[in-house]
Amino acid sequence: MKKILSALIAASLAASIGLVSAAPSVEEVKADITAFQDYFKKKFPDVALEDYKDGVNVLPQYAERRANWEMLMEFPAYEEYAEQGVEEWSTPFANGKTFSDCFEGKPAGNQYPYVDDEGNLHTIETDIRDCLEANGEEKIKGSSQKMARLTVAYKMQANGQPVDIDYSSETMREYYEKGRQFYWAKRGQLNFSCADCHVLNAGNRVRGDVLSAALGHGTGFPVYRSKWGANSGKKPLGTIHRRYSGCNKQVRAANFKALSDEYLAVEVYETIMSMGVPIQVPSQRQ
Repeated sequence: MKKILSALIAASLAASIGLVSAAPSVEEVKADITAFQDYFKKKFPDVALEDYKDGVNVLPQYAERRANWEMLMEFPAYEEYAEQGVEEWSTPFANGKTFSDCFEGKPAGNQYPYVDDEGNLHTIETDIRDCLEANGEEKIKGSSQKMARLTVAYKMQANGQPVDIDYSSETMREYYEKGRQFYWAKRGQLNFSCADCHVLNAGNRVRGDVLSAALGHGTGFPVYRSKWGANSGKKPLGTIHRRYSGCNKQVRAANFKALSDEYLAVEVYETIMSMGVPIQVPSQRQ
């Protein structure tokens, strides 16, 4: 495992200090995925790749709390939000069209992010934003409850399907490289990187919480967080960019807006690293 970790750190540090500036090749990305997933296979040998869809709940260090999570899943608190999202998705705009008209011919939820023929990166949230604009509807924030609900409505249609991202385009691999640099770079007053918590210390405890593994991150988003429901003005559903914002604040680093290039790049990196892990949306987390 040390050999795998050393290779991951060496490649990522080289990128973060500017030694790797161009988009990596397809072969290099494939090698990254293998090394990344092999690291977690060795760290948590009893956790199968497909199980990472359940996030921190599947880690052995979380076993004492898993029974509580399983009980919550019998009547999940996110159901009402998912149902509301489905209703909003099918409600006609003023011009009579719906979100389904915008998403006709788009990739399935497990194939986002993707790059179109013009070289533009798309996430489900950016396509929802563009759909509203194209139909003259009111804008919504990229990390809002409505954005989260609408994302759930589309993405849950692909539940159980493995992450399958096409990274053959140079644009996608440029975003991947930018996301990799962001993920492994130290930042903030606490001088932490994303990898410090979710790779190097995955499974360890911080103030009573178990740190989740990076493998599978994003496959359950939008998520319902008990913490958000209790402490954030009853806004328990959140997009992946909302979570990135929270992490940056926790390490006292400069924050970025939802759908910013920085967070889009991290989403691309994390999603590609989780190739093969099924999506399960929405999900419930601590």
